[in-house]
Amino acid sequence: MTAHPLNERSIKNLAGVHPDLVRVVEQAALRCEVPIVVTEGLRTQDRQKQLKAAGKSWTLNSRHLTGHAVDLVDADNYGYDIPDLDKIAAAMKSAADECGIPIVWGGDWKSKDTPHFELDRKAYPATGVSTGTLVAEKIGTIAKARATIATTVGAGAVVVKEASDAVTGIDTPLVPAVSKGVAETVTNVAGWSKVLAGHDASVFLVGAAVFAGVAGMSWAIAKVRS
Repeated sequence: MTAHPLNERSIKNLAGVHPDLVRVVEQAALRCEVPIVVTEGLRTQDRQKQLKAAGKSWTLNSRHLTGHAVDLVDADNYGYDIPDLDKIAAAMKSAADECGIPIVWGGDWKSKDTPHFELDRKAYPATGVSTGTLVAEKIGTIAKARATIATTVGAGAVVVKEASDAVTGIDTPLVPAVSKGVAETVTNVAGWSKVLAGHDASVFLVGAAVFAGVAGMSWAIAKVRS
């Protein structure tokens, strides 16, 4: 029998999956008659919601959220054809028995989910969302917030340039622009305070500093114009 080690995509998709399940998948890949690809491992809550909305999952409480489940397909055609999935299931069950790690195959359920394999809940009763999932979501949230702040800082640079022009006597439609910028910044800061609560205080402080600077600038420019 030809061994089929996991490819790079599969190894990447096993990141955050429970090490016992990773061990079973790795052993199964080496003994399976068909090459295995891991298409899904640890999921974020947003990803789970997308799959449920698309009808590709029937629950929001998936074992994928805790890193206790994987989805596997045949690497030859990435298909869900039963003969190949039966071979994958046989290899997974054999590897699990040898490792002493109980697993459950979705193909044995009444409502079949043939690509799905998970650690037996009786032996691995994890609930909620894994730390890996929470960290991934937190990083994504902070990245979005920082992008928003970067945009606002860029807008602030424009205001600084206009302020410099105003002070040196160049006639520009400054005050309306500053007022608009301040209003938009107030809205952004209000949004950041909700998004970043409990996440990254330093990011919020940057946003607050930008707001304070723009607000102070608008007051100074108004005084110059008056």
